[in-house]
Amino acid sequence: MDKKISFLSLNIGNPSLDRARKQCEWLDKRPEDVFILTETKNSQGCSYIEDFFLQYGYDLFSMNSLLDFSVSFPKSKTGDLGVMIVSKHQIVKSMNFFKEDSIFYARQLETIISIENLQISVVGLYVPSRDRSDEKIMRKKSFVDSIEEFITESRDVSRVIMGDFNILDRNHIPHYSTFFEWEYSFYDKIICEGYVDAYKYCNHEKQEYSWVGRTNDGYRYDYAFASADLRDKIAECKYIHDTRKNGLTDHSAIVMELKVKTL
Repeated sequence: MDKKISFLSLNIGNPSLDRARKQCEWLDKRPEDVFILTETKNSQGCSYIEDFFLQYGYDLFSMNSLLDFSVSFPKSKTGDLGVMIVSKHQIVKSMNFFKEDSIFYARQLETIISIENLQISVVGLYVPSRDRSDEKIMRKKSFVDSIEEFITESRDVSRVIMGDFNILDRNHIPHYSTFFEWEYSFYDKIICEGYVDAYKYCNHEKQEYSWVGRTNDGYRYDYAFASADLRDKIAECKYIHDTRKNGLTDHSAIVMELKVKTL
C-alpha cells in the first residue's frame, strides 16, 4: 500500500511566549507528519512548544487537537541554539552526534521514526550563522566539518535531513561573494554522499528564497535532503512563505512529501 509521509522544517527564531503560542496554533493545523523546528533554545517560548505537543496537542488552556505527538528536544548546556523534532509517529530513538557539553550539542538531532513497518532516520540541522570575525567563521566551519564526518560515517541509512543550513548552493541566484569555498563545498559534500536536494529535484531551475534580508536580498537557506534510496519516493517539495510574510517567523517553511510502500 502506498502511503504519503510529509515533513515540514521551519526556523522558529527562539520565539517569545506570545509568538510560540501563535506558532503552535499554526503548526497544530498543519497536515504534515513530522516537524523539524530550528533555532530553538532552552527558553520559555520553546518550552511552551515542547509542552504543547507533549500534552498530545492540548494547549495549556484549551483543547486544540486529538492527535498524539512524540517530541525530541535536546537542551544545550552552554545556552546555544538547536533543533526540536515533533512527530505524529512514534520517535523510537533520539541521538546527537555531539557530546552534551559541546556548544554544538543541540544543533544536530537525529531521530528514528517508526511509521507502520518502516523506520526512517530524520535529522534536523541548525548550522551556525557567522559574521566576518575569525571566531564566528571558525565556529561555523568546525560545525560543518563535523557534520560532513557524521554524514560520511553513517551511510546506507534511509534518511531525511532538513533544517536551516545557512549556506547556499553554487548555482544560487543571485550569487553572493561573501560565502567561502568551504560553505559551497558543504552542500557539494551532501550531494556527493548520494543525498538529493528535494526542492531542486521537484522544481528544477526554479529559484525561491526562504530568508530575505533587510536589503531585500533573498537566500535559500532552508533545505530538505533525502538519501539516495528515497529519491524515487520524493513526491513533492515546496516552500511555504506565509510564515515569513505573516510575521510568524523570519523564515519560510519547507515541506517535503515522500510516497512509500507500507504493509
